[in-house]
Amino acid sequence: MSERPDHDPASAPGSGPRWAGHHETQPAYPGRLTARFIRRGEATGQASPPGRRAGQVAVALGALALVTSLAVVGGVVGIAAIVVGMRARAEARRGGAGGGAGTVGLALGALSLLIAFTIASGMWVFYERHGDDLHQYQECRRVARSDAELEDCSRRFSDAVRTDPTSKG
Repeated sequence: MSERPDHDPASAPGSGPRWAGHHETQPAYPGRLTARFIRRGEATGQASPPGRRAGQVAVALGALALVTSLAVVGGVVGIAAIVVGMRARAEARRGGAGGGAGTVGLALGALSLLIAFTIASGMWVFYERHGDDLHQYQECRRVARSDAELEDCSRRFSDAVRTDPTSKG
């Protein structure tokens, strides 16, 4: 019967036994244990491919942009999500990973940009139409001395907003 060498022939001589420990023989399924820690060709401890990382960042930025789009700040974050998503898709076309996540990040970024633009333009239109009414309301509240006067300020502002400002004249 042939004896197993005391060291791995590929390693440096005298570096010690390849399978040291309680068991003298090589495990029957060496890949089974490491398969849990290896994901799509990535060995344990290695960083994920740049396309996959960019896709994950694009999705995270897209989600953040969608949440913050109501505060209009999401438009800027949405632009970043679009750029990173396009980068992830380009990396996926070159044979990398992350194309699907890049597409999701790109779509979320575009949606948040659309929402932020709609809200910002609505605010601009409201201010253009009712800016003078808003200033009058603020001045009325500043000089009001009782609750009845504050309610009167609110009623006048509400009436001014409900009427069509283009019909004045």
